Amino acid sequence: MSRKKRSIPALIDVARKAQVSAATVSRVINGGKNVSPRTLAAVTSAIKSLRYYPSHAARSLKGAVTKTIGIIVPSVANPFFSSAADAIQRVASAHGCVVLLATSENNSANEREKITTFIQRRIDGLILVPSDATEANLLAHAGFPTVCLDQPIKGGALTTVLCDSFGGARAATDHLIKLGYKRILCIGEDPKLFTSQARFRGYRHAVREAGLPYLAEPNVRDYESAEAAVHAHLKSTEPIDAIFSTKNSTTVYVYYILRKLGCPIPGSVALLGYDDFVLADALVPPISVVRQPVVEMATRAAELLFQQMETGIQSPSRLTLKVELVVRSSCGSGRASV
Repeated sequence: MSRKKRSIPALIDVARKAQVSAATVSRVINGGKNVSPRTLAAVTSAIKSLRYYPSHAARSLKGAVTKTIGIIVPSVANPFFSSAADAIQRVASAHGCVVLLATSENNSANEREKITTFIQRRIDGLILVPSDATEANLLAHAGFPTVCLDQPIKGGALTTVLCDSFGGARAATDHLIKLGYKRILCIGEDPKLFTSQARFRGYRHAVREAGLPYLAEPNVRDYESAEAAVHAHLKSTEPIDAIFSTKNSTTVYVYYILRKLGCPIPGSVALLGYDDFVLADALVPPISVVRQPVVEMATRAAELLFQQMETGIQSPSRLTLKVELVVRSSCGSGRASV
């Protein structure tokens, strides 16, 4: 037996019930200008009786706002981006907007597809974590403002909110150096990304200033490649004594690899990672990290986006927030200089 599709009240249904024109109902919905109190009451009553909700999709075709913003992040599996999306959602809700969330996997083709979909859906604004090859021209003609989060867009002037990746990495490496570590491996992934490049630069600046070797593995993308890199540096003629990881997922890989290889942390190898993560302070030993103010960063990005949506003014700027070095037991108390 077929089920009858539920009928959704339309604007014309409201007009018929209130015994007015569709144009009058539209005026009521858009503020009630030039509508008599008696007509306003009749239309309002009909709307409530029919449980009518204006169609944002239809209004968007007429150039009206859709009360919708988009978010594109590399992945929601990464707690950094899921926390950011949650913070943006709260700001959007306070402004009476809903959020459409999409992931790009740091792939420019996927990113272009998602941006195009958002353009077709007539969203009012976009918060974007850019890939390494975001199409600035596409966003320039999208018809809505865009604010970049976590890293800037190449070849385009957009408002951007990020953290001091260079300074955070430099401070982390300096901390390991001050504790007496001499052979510090910097391990991370996706060297094309702005944040990754900045963190490796911060590490390089610190070790070179201290006269220590530059030991870098910037192309680690999964557990297997991380294991191969760590194993190679541990088995070299001059093994590493500390590891600085530039991403939280890589930090987790390294932790399990060292445990699997029977390398005490920090007795054999110290570990310090970029980005805090759930249970980082509950592991044995607790992991030292560079903590980014992800909620503040995402909140500021959302507030700037709504400001641009309301004023229609897009003035490209870059807001860089400070990070915090959270020292736990995985770095040890230092070693004697030799």
